[in-house]
Amino acid sequence: MTQIRSIVFVGILLATGVFNGGCIGQTPTDSPENEARLKALEMKVERLERMAATTANPAVPAEKSVQPSTSPASLDIKKMELEVETHYAKADPEIREYVIWTAKTFGRHGMWLNEDAFAALPANAREERIQHLVTLLNGEYGRQLCSGLAEASALKDKRLLPGLIKVAGYQKDNVDYDCRPKWMAIAALARQESDEAVPLLVSLVDHGNQNTRNWARAALSRKTGQDFKQDKQAWAKWWQEQGNKPIDDQLLKPWVMPPQNKK
Repeated sequence: MTQIRSIVFVGILLATGVFNGGCIGQTPTDSPENEARLKALEMKVERLERMAATTANPAVPAEKSVQPSTSPASLDIKKMELEVETHYAKADPEIREYVIWTAKTFGRHGMWLNEDAFAALPANAREERIQHLVTLLNGEYGRQLCSGLAEASALKDKRLLPGLIKVAGYQKDNVDYDCRPKWMAIAALARQESDEAVPLLVSLVDHGNQNTRNWARAALSRKTGQDFKQDKQAWAKWWQEQGNKPIDDQLLKPWVMPPQNKK
């Protein structure tokens, strides 16, 4: 029956143009129109499956094989709101709302996951996924990291910390670059609550990219229970008063818009 579903579904996709001209293997476009068409097609395939099962053996219900899922659970907004209430209570209201907005906006496409999204993942599959992500995050910077960053945020394994810090700290001077992997790495660091990431996070609270600076503030608030907004000196002073090493002065310099290359 799985083969029937795959063959029929792909056939309908190709016939109706939901792939929107893309190559086989690429993700369909994320437009609302395509999402609605895909849901309608899934319902059509389910009806065909039921008809096929009834025709093949109407007296015997089709058996379902139960296997451990290796896919993350779908986003649960209630759980996300509880996470915000629990871990971001001391953050400014705009930051709390921003965290929820991130989940609602990116969760629809699997780019944001609940903390327990991999709770049902078998131990061996979890270990394989973590090893894959360790390698991925230490590779080239780019949007191809985003899906893995969402998974890393949910898995919260300490072995992912160096790779997350590497991506979050990416900087390309004098060039306008894509900040999505950067802020998604910062969002994953928020759940790590690591002392090691604090100096980098402080350096980003006034970053020119809104997503980057808001997530830096969110991550620091979750870690420390404080919110000094974009005041790097206040963050550094409080951090040192807690018995931690002083933050490098280079990281405390105000963010300055880099000069644009002239063509």
